[in-house]
Amino acid sequence: MRKKERHRLITRLLSEQDIQKQEDFVELLKDRGVSVTQATISRDIKELKLVKVPSQKGGYRYSIPQETTEDVSGKLDKILKTAFVSVDRMDKFVILRTLPGNASALANLIDKRYAKELFGTLNDDDNVLMITRTEADTENLFRDFQRYV
Repeated sequence: MRKKERHRLITRLLSEQDIQKQEDFVELLKDRGVSVTQATISRDIKELKLVKVPSQKGGYRYSIPQETTEDVSGKLDKILKTAFVSVDRMDKFVILRTLPGNASALANLIDKRYAKELFGTLNDDDNVLMITRTEADTENLFRDFQRYV
């Protein structure tokens, strides 16, 4: 698994559960078929700039530093203006086509900006597939991205 993919998985794990120790990351990733060492997790934590915050269960847990919505929206707007190719929709799916090499960064920003509307995202080099929670969310996302056409 590539580092970017591992980082996205770590980010998802953080949203799903309280992770208190680096060893917890190692075990959770191992359960998902990703073999990493504690040293690798330590580097990932530094690169992702994870912080420890108080946990509701007591103690501390790892967390992603909060970005303002404006930061994410601004970055998303910038990359869409330069790399957007097209958008289409079907049922609860929205697909964005980008210039090659831009889909990963775009998917990461979309995950952050549209977390409430999305069930999940998948991407390759030049496509981002968004799976929405409702068909209304599909329409709203489609309209948001259609303005870049």
